[in-house]
Amino acid sequence: MNKIIKLKELSKKCGSNSFFTLNIIDEKLPIILISPGGAYEHISTRENKPVSDKFLKLGYNTCVLSYSVYPESYPFPLIDIEETFKYLKNRFNKVFVMGFSAGAHLTALLGTSKLSKEISAMVLCYPVISMTKYFHKGSRDNFLGSNNNDKLAHELSIENRVNKETPPTFIWTTKEDQAVPYENTLMLIDALKNNNIPHEYKIFPHGRHGLALADETAIKNNDLSFFNEEVQIWPTLVDNFLKKYK
Repeated sequence: MNKIIKLKELSKKCGSNSFFTLNIIDEKLPIILISPGGAYEHISTRENKPVSDKFLKLGYNTCVLSYSVYPESYPFPLIDIEETFKYLKNRFNKVFVMGFSAGAHLTALLGTSKLSKEISAMVLCYPVISMTKYFHKGSRDNFLGSNNNDKLAHELSIENRVNKETPPTFIWTTKEDQAVPYENTLMLIDALKNNNIPHEYKIFPHGRHGLALADETAIKNNDLSFFNEEVQIWPTLVDNFLKKYK
């Protein structure tokens, strides 16, 4: 089953153009809520359907979120993902959440919110974590919009939000990431350790930002640097991690 739902139909508080796409193979299976990246400016198509298709083949239902982006800045993206998660949690026993880059920041906001206890596990791919240290300027500017100030940036930096109820977390990134420094991941790992949250991580030595599946579907504008055989193993690593929480 494939179904598109506009978020305004769930809540008037949601963004005007946000929606999600449900891909259901068996309602008894867990579902993964996928939030692609795009610096809160656009929604990456390379982290959209290809990632969904991959995890459908691995035996998960998927829900791909097209959340609000600039100029519909905070709090719209967060409301979008919260309302989507509530919708899924009312229909599926196990809901995993997965995000890429800025979408990983949004996913981690959900994972450190009042809804965190209901998330079965969280997967963050080359994540934007901090909005104050080693941060990606475009993501911060687009996400905060007219509310761009240091106080709010601190409050919405994930390293400051991790708590005892944060779900089990898998993170992966690359040491060569030129857009979102891997120090973001290191800060998150420290926060998870300090709160005794079960977690696993993989920092690949080589690879650019935005690798998505790192296969043929990831190539953008004929740029072969998005193809990385070493990184292509990450869905298997994630699948092995999620199986512990099914």
